[in-house]
Parts: sequence; structure tokens; C-alpha cells
Amino acid sequence: MKAILKSSPEKGLTFTTNAPEPQVVSQSDVKIRVMATAICGTDIDIYKSDPDLTHRMRPAMPVVTGHEFCGEVVAVGGDVVRCKAGDFVSAEMHILCGECVNCRTGNGHACIDTIIKGIDADGCFAEYVVVPASNVVKLPEDLPVEVAAFLDAIGNAVHTLTPVSVVAKRVAILGAGPIGIMGAKIAKLSGAREVLITDVNQGLLDIAAKHGADQTFNVGTEQGRQAFIDTCKNDPAARGVDTVLELSGHPSAYKDLFQCVRMGGEVVLLGLPREPLTVNFTRDIIFKGLTIHGIIGRRTYDTWFRMLGLIQAGLLDTLKAMVTHQFPLEDFQKGFDIKLKGEGLKVIFKPGE
Repeated sequence: MKAILKSSPEKGLTFTTNAPEPQVVSQSDVKIRVMATAICGTDIDIYKSDPDLTHRMRPAMPVVTGHEFCGEVVAVGGDVVRCKAGDFVSAEMHILCGECVNCRTGNGHACIDTIIKGIDADGCFAEYVVVPASNVVKLPEDLPVEVAAFLDAIGNAVHTLTPVSVVAKRVAILGAGPIGIMGAKIAKLSGAREVLITDVNQGLLDIAAKHGADQTFNVGTEQGRQAFIDTCKNDPAARGVDTVLELSGHPSAYKDLFQCVRMGGEVVLLGLPREPLTVNFTRDIIFKGLTIHGIIGRRTYDTWFRMLGLIQAGLLDTLKAMVTHQFPLEDFQKGFDIKLKGEGLKVIFKPGE
């Protein structure tokens, strides 16, 4: 079958037409024909051969990459009753052990022995993928495949907002990438009083302004950055926003984070810093009385039900706007070149085209 592979620790990915087509082996397996699949930030790091990811992937190489997708069920194991051939589905690509303390206490999203398809095992940048039936999520038949292709990322945005109540709150979002823009819309749907968003890309900020952000700030200049900090602090009773979502991972954003949040505020961290950060814990966290939430993956399967509900509640138009490029799988390099240049939002591959 056609597939995109990470075959070595060297930078880049390869396209093949000779990858082994996965088959239903376990009685609980489901085989899915991939209709659409999307590039995630993690896929960009895999392309660049991020040392941590490359080290983790090495035992599985060559591995089919990709973990955001939707498709049609084509075969099921003998014990599978919750889905059947012809169903329109997606799947949670974190395969949980089911035995660790987190799995046994309802916190499987933090499973200590997670297998991630597309990293530890073959993923969905291919014509077919096989997953456990328990990981399959049925989708509404009228959901556009281009949107259904990146439910994984939508789940990240939903999970980022889940630990905090933003009703009547002022919310600052640092980073106007796809998850940041989705986060702005979700915050407004969830009752946020005001949503401020920052980035260094004015085009992304313009999109955010159409999809939930009340004010946008280009922090690529010191003037823009100071305008953001001043706006956050212009409430004399709070002197800062109630909640900050850090989605960029950039060191300067972390510096802004501790200046813009009020005392007693909440911070939610999803962005991944690519270099060590210096934080004054005494001044910036302890003496400010902050509550900090670290986000990994999606809560299985609470987040999936939440995101499907939010799509029905008004998120769909924003999600459609996220899709900026579509290619057949053979043209994967064009899609990755776009993302490597920092252009576009969600890039979709369609293996059947």
C-alpha cells in the first residue's frame, strides 16, 4: 500500500507504494481505509528528526507516521460489536495499557505505558490502518472528511480548556496556530468574557479575529508585546487575565505568561519548549498563587464526546477555516514544505486520490 515512512534517524520522510498492508490479527482489531489524514506539529518534529522522538521511534523503524485521520471501517475482528464495515470513524491513536495506576483510576490519557501509533507503531499516513475496536470513535455521516481528519488536534484544544472554567473570565491565548485559533472559539462558546490572542504571524492573527478572539496582538515587536501586557493589566481589580493558555512553546511567550496572568490565576500549558527555560518559582508561581495545568493528549473518551458536542454547538465553521491545503499522499513533500515554512494551518492528505 501507499504510505509515508520514517525509515532512519536522518531528517525527512519517504514515500513508498510497497508498505505492508495491515491486517486484522486480534479478534478485537478494526481495519480502516484512511479517507483523510492531517499533519500535526509532532509530525513536523518527526520530519526534523527531533532527538527525543527519533530515539523513541528507532526500535520501530521503518514506521508509518501520522496519527490524525478519519476513514471507513473495512474489516473487524470476530469479537467486535461496536462498529461494522462501512462505518465512518476516527480513532484515538494512544493505545493504553489498561493496567497502570492512571488507567485504573480513569486517567488513561496519562498512561505510563502508552503506545502511540505513528510513533511507536504504524500510524495513518497510509491507505489503511488497524486499531483496537475500543479506540474507534463513530462520527456523524455529515461531518466533512477534511475536518474529521484532524479530530485529534481538536481534542487537544478541547482538553486544554477542560481543566479550567472560563465562564465570564478574561482569557489570554499565547500562540495563534490551529490549536490556538480553535481554543479561542471554544473559549467563547464556553462563556469567556474576553479572549486575547498573541502571535508573530499577522495572517494567523487575522484568522483568529474572525473566529473567537476579541483582541489580537502581534508580539513580534516590542511595541506589540507591551500593548498586550498593558491590555491584560488594564483591569484595576485583577491586574491581569484570569486564565492563560500557552500553546506556542516559545521562551518569550513563557516570559509574557507570568506577566499577563493575575494573582491567583490559572495557567494551562500545552506548548512544548524546545530549549531550557528559566522560571522564578518564588516570584512568578508561589507568590502569585498560580494553579498550573499540564496537558497531554486527550482524556479518553470524555474529550471526544466534548469535541463532537462543540462541533454541533457552533465550532464547525472555525474548523472548516483551519483547512488551508489538501494533497494526495504522493505529494506529501509539498504539504510538509508548507508547514516547515510556517505557512498554512491544517494540511490534509487524501490517500485515495
